[in-house]
Amino acid sequence: MLPTAEPPFDPIFVDEPLLTSNYKETIISKVGLPFYADVERPDEAPADERERTIDLAERILRAGGVRTGFGHHEEVRTSMESWAPDADEECDADPGYWRSSVLLMAPQEMNFGQLDGEPEQKHKKAKTVLAWAADCIDSDVLQEIERSQAEDIKQAWRDAAEAELTQREIEQFAEDPPDKLDGWQRLDANHDAVEVAYVADNHGTPSVAAVFEGADSELEALEFTLAAWQENDANPRQARPNRYCVTTDGDGAYAQLRSHLLTFEVEPMEALEV
Repeated sequence: MLPTAEPPFDPIFVDEPLLTSNYKETIISKVGLPFYADVERPDEAPADERERTIDLAERILRAGGVRTGFGHHEEVRTSMESWAPDADEECDADPGYWRSSVLLMAPQEMNFGQLDGEPEQKHKKAKTVLAWAADCIDSDVLQEIERSQAEDIKQAWRDAAEAELTQREIEQFAEDPPDKLDGWQRLDANHDAVEVAYVADNHGTPSVAAVFEGADSELEALEFTLAAWQENDANPRQARPNRYCVTTDGDGAYAQLRSHLLTFEVEPMEALEV
């Protein structure tokens, strides 16, 4: 396993760390990228231990109901206020801010599991919630919530790494379009407006999918029937489109075309048919 300077998240309710010190690099590598690839941290993944603590506390507050034994948010507040030591009471386990943190928490914070305040204040509130939960909520429930958090963090990084891999593949596709892709065959369009075009039998209809420069000089991606394409001398600005090319993988015409080619189950066409 590859070393990293970033420490793992320390276990809070579980016995062993749920995230290893190089979990991000491992996920990135498994997706198919080099482990050192620069993948932007997803918003869903905490940046550090403090953010992770805040997120875990908010998850516990949102759990509520039968799961934690507190069926109403007011019960949570009552429990926390009775649990927190009095301001002038000495308690070895109390860092000195638990009661003030409880009193500072507005009902909305408990109701919606969204702690407010500056980062340090939110962190103190979060640690207060975790300390209260450890004393007042079943440990199995807390361990389940912590495991769920770890899985969500790993999934967020997995999604981010897959998105980065897809973006690299889109850029490679735009730079050097392959001759064949998933049954589509590259077509010599013989028109100045066309950047790249592919042909295939799409559900019984010979079709051409292309990236071309539109009338406004912006690149567009559309599919045409082969008949309309040929009738207009391979001019995509004049041919009537058959389908729009859309994508959720990335932005731009090449991303749309690539997604389109990978979406439809087509039959290859022999060069003589074109």
